[in-house]
Amino acid sequence: MRIDRSDEPGVVRLALHGELDLATADLLDRAVTAVLAEPPPQLVLDLADLTFCDSAGLDALLTARAGAFARDVRLRAVGARGIVHRTMTVTGLLELLS
Repeated sequence: MRIDRSDEPGVVRLALHGELDLATADLLDRAVTAVLAEPPPQLVLDLADLTFCDSAGLDALLTARAGAFARDVRLRAVGARGIVHRTMTVTGLLELLS
């Protein structure tokens, strides 16, 4: 997986590319931790190019949500498609991160 970061006034966007799973979940954890070190008002996770997400990936997304909440940062996930969208919808995570 690859994560691209872009900063805009008041918003940091992390674009995830590839598969978010047991082997790559720590990449998301580290990226979110880096963003939250100097927290912006809003963190957007762009999932448009995420092709797969397993339970470890879902856990990483929940951990990101908890970290953002603890720092009063609004976290949103956008652009989920295909199996990622379905998985996040079935688990209720898509609604939590909207």
